[in-house]
Amino acid sequence: MTLWFLLAAASAIIFGLATFCFKVNAFKGWPLLPFFAGVYASGTAGFAVTAYVENALYLSAVILLSGMIVGIGSTFGNLLFMRALEYGPASLTSPLVNTNILLIVLMSVIVYAESPGAIEYAGIFLIVAAVSLLPLDPREKLSIPNRIWYIFVFAATALFFLRNGGLKVTEELALPNTTILLVGYAVGLLWSLQALLRSPQRNSPCRLKSFQFGLGAGLFSFAGMQLYAWALQSGPASIVSPVFSTNSLVVALLSVLYLRERLTRMQTIALAIVCIGIILLQMN
Repeated sequence: MTLWFLLAAASAIIFGLATFCFKVNAFKGWPLLPFFAGVYASGTAGFAVTAYVENALYLSAVILLSGMIVGIGSTFGNLLFMRALEYGPASLTSPLVNTNILLIVLMSVIVYAESPGAIEYAGIFLIVAAVSLLPLDPREKLSIPNRIWYIFVFAATALFFLRNGGLKVTEELALPNTTILLVGYAVGLLWSLQALLRSPQRNSPCRLKSFQFGLGAGLFSFAGMQLYAWALQSGPASIVSPVFSTNSLVVALLSVLYLRERLTRMQTIALAIVCIGIILLQMN
């Protein structure tokens, strides 16, 4: 098993912890903006330290521009994802948003001429199929009362492609992805702080708890994205991205263990298919 594959698998698990924290924050009814501020504060600090250690703590026009694009994708992708959860179930919303991996796989194969083998293609297909199956779960209520949910899901998918796919582009341009993520999370921090100062949420009684919880979630977010960026340095994005996308199933498992949710039959089947797909991907 190659190092980049292990990094990709670790990124899915750790980033899944970060996404689960988003769900817990909403589950507890804590305000979103202080949580966002905490996520991007600790995430920015984490990338700053890593960039310093990597001797990559420098800026240029292209790094700033790339970081802003990645930051917009991360910040507003997360924001719209959370808004979508207000109108539709998480088990339907999260897998649909994760279909941005299809765009990354297509970009990697068509633009960057990546050529996975037959077994690897089978693994990619199984993982993508498993993620795509979840919205068809008959146990979920598929009737969405407010059509704005579709707009939120589509926009969040496109924005997460800017974040995840953008890191593939910057890696191909030999730019320091750690520094780009530092700029991106700084963009999220600045936006969160100004939005919080203008929002009634700044006076919420749970704002401190939400901010502190966000600080912890930001460390998971930083570690997950950093591992994803490192995996892209030596691994093909057509494989790294599908593995990273399995973070949504990590959220499902944690919800079962800690929020007393139950996996439906479709979610159990999807989890088994993902495991088979991952086994195929590392048989090269």
